[in-house]
Amino acid sequence: MTIQEIIKELVENKKLDKVQVERVSGKIEALSPDIREAFEKWIETDTIASPEYAGHDVNSILKAQPHLTVLAAYLSLDWLRRDPFAAKKSIEHSKHVVRIKK
Repeated sequence: MTIQEIIKELVENKKLDKVQVERVSGKIEALSPDIREAFEKWIETDTIASPEYAGHDVNSILKAQPHLTVLAAYLSLDWLRRDPFAAKKSIEHSKHVVRIKK
């Protein structure tokens, strides 16, 4: 999917805020290939699945931080892949900072 198709799906079908989705569009484009594949599968099928990094996947991130959107959880997983120490600390011990309004 192109980034424009992803933005359209997130806004129209997942009911996320367009301004915020556009704000993180660069992060969506930069997702690692395995996370991007799982993310696009969620967009197309509503199936939440993902690889695991540092003991977390999208479902465990959502469980630890239930206020997050699924998009924010996928972005958080990518952060966890890139910077496991900081991301894991944030996910497990505080209100997580990656927020996308519905």
